[in-house]
Parts: sequence; C-alpha cells; structure tokens
Amino acid sequence: MFQYLRVKRQIEKVVPDTGALTQEQLTQDPGIPITLRQINALPENAKKRVYRSLLPPELLGFYGIDPITWNGANGEPAVQMVAEAQTGSLKISVARQGEPEDPFICIELSDNSFNGIDLNLLLLNDPDSPSFHTEVDEAGRPTLFGTARRNLTEELRAMQAGLAPAQVRKSLGASRLVLQQLDVFFSILGHRAYFLEPLTYASAWVFERRGFAYVRGHKLMDDIHKEFQPGGKLNQALDCSTPFRMPEQWNTVRGRAWAIQDGILEVLDEKWDKFRMVKQVGRHAGVETFPGAVY
Repeated sequence: MFQYLRVKRQIEKVVPDTGALTQEQLTQDPGIPITLRQINALPENAKKRVYRSLLPPELLGFYGIDPITWNGANGEPAVQMVAEAQTGSLKISVARQGEPEDPFICIELSDNSFNGIDLNLLLLNDPDSPSFHTEVDEAGRPTLFGTARRNLTEELRAMQAGLAPAQVRKSLGASRLVLQQLDVFFSILGHRAYFLEPLTYASAWVFERRGFAYVRGHKLMDDIHKEFQPGGKLNQALDCSTPFRMPEQWNTVRGRAWAIQDGILEVLDEKWDKFRMVKQVGRHAGVETFPGAVY
C-alpha cells in the first residue's frame, strides 16, 4: 500500500500525437497505450466496438438496454456517444426514453498531455429518485456543480434528503461496478493508470474506497480530518451560522462535505481545489484519510 504517489516531473511521449490507429501499431508491443484521439479517428462502428467496453452489460440490462446495440426496450437508442474525429475526448451518456437531456449515467474522458487519460465526469444517478435543482441557481444560471454559484434553497433540500454536494439525485449505487469496468477498458487500451480531479470531499472519499491515491491533495485531506476532530479549527467553525455548519457534521463524510461546500476551509486559509487522484489499473492504493468513516 502507499499513501503518496510519486510521479515523474517529465513523462516521455510513447504514443504519436496525431495519426490514425494502424494495424502495425496494433501488432506491436501490446503494452504501448492507445489514445482516445486514435480511437476517434476510426469509423463510427469501430469506435462503438471499442467504447462498448466502458459500460457494464449487467447495468444496462437492468434498465432494459441492449449492451450490444445500445437500444432500449422500445428499439430506440438509449446510449449517446460523442467521439468526434480529430479530438481526444469522449462522452457517453445513458438516458431513458424521452429523457435525453436527463441522463442517469454519463462518462466523460479525455487525453491528457502526459500520454494518459483523465476521467472528467462520472455521473451515476438513480433515475427513479426525486431530483433537486442544485445545477442551476434561482435565476436559472448554471452553478457548475456549485463551483461557480450556489442555489442554497435546493442545496438545503438535497442535504435534508441525504444527498451530497453536487448531487441532483440519489446515487445509482454502481460506482464499484462502473470503475471496475473502467479498469477493463484502460487495460484494453494499454494504460496502466488514469486520473481525475474529485469535485467534492464526498467524491474524493468514494474514490479512495475504490482504490485511488492522491497525486495532489493528500496532505490537505489529512489536515481536514485532523481539524474536524473535537477541538480542531474546522470543528469549532461548525457554529450553526448556516444550515450547512451544524455541530454534528464533523463525524460523517456527507456532513463534512456540505460544510466544505459552504466554504468552511477558509478557517484553514484553504479552499477545495487543485486535488488530483490516480487509479492504477488492477490495484487498490489503500488510502484512507477518514478512518472508520460513516457516510
């Protein structure tokens, strides 16, 4: 196990920046990674064959979606794939019939500048649960998951319903299954690791449980845990000054996350940013910054 992951300051390029995927490249060393840009240069059906491996078949089947055709029970497409040629990005979203603008599964990936791939968005919502409009403020402007602006009324309703910051619905409860499938996908592409930036304290905790380590932010996570203990600066700042800063919030992941969403890290002269995490394919890092946590 390891707590802090050391990465090279400069990583040598091992994949071409441009150019289509060729048979020669496929028959060379299978350990050489393939980029999303190279896959996106393939014909549409070829891309679909590769990207099909991102979605767990049993999860699609549970919602009546054919894991091969991506069609719903009515025969209409239920999965949308955006993988444009000349780009190194991918978006796959899954929605119910008649609700394409309200996907309950969404995965966004992109090539990064170090021959790796970033997981930019992982959305797993229970489509049968109530929705809370935390994604827009009272004027209808996007909140960017609460990072640009906030909708305090909807956030309070969401918190009282048991949600964490940035959630608009209850979780689908499939993060383990989907992240295991991502490990399979990246091993197919020859990538030994992939990266993400956790949006909230709660999501960082979930990714820890799923085997991720910190490239940046581990020390601050340790400091957060320390200062939320009785007598700590964050614990003392749970002063009932807002509904998101109640005294009992220190001892749960969700309670801490809402306090951090409310800006409580200011007492440490910190804010929630610049976090970066990495998952090694096939390995669990064993990181635990909130020992014995209750969600």
